[in-house]
Amino acid sequence: MTTRNYGLPCAWHFEPARGITLRWGRPDGHFTVHNGDQRGKRDDHALIDTVRVSKPWQDDTDVAAKARAWARANPRNGGRP
Repeated sequence: MTTRNYGLPCAWHFEPARGITLRWGRPDGHFTVHNGDQRGKRDDHALIDTVRVSKPWQDDTDVAAKARAWARANPRNGGRP
């Protein structure tokens, strides 16, 4: 898989209950979801999904909220059940 240049700063949020990491570069119009703890990694290893968003993240709380919302909406897509 090709690595792309993500916006800076880049934020990661790991959801241990699901075993997924959400990565979001500012001002990217999407975030990516990966299997496992991929915090600090900028490649597309273990990529599960790419999700379009209408506005960039504001803070770490916003990134974590998007990760939880994605996990709720995709209960069978990657990560642990």
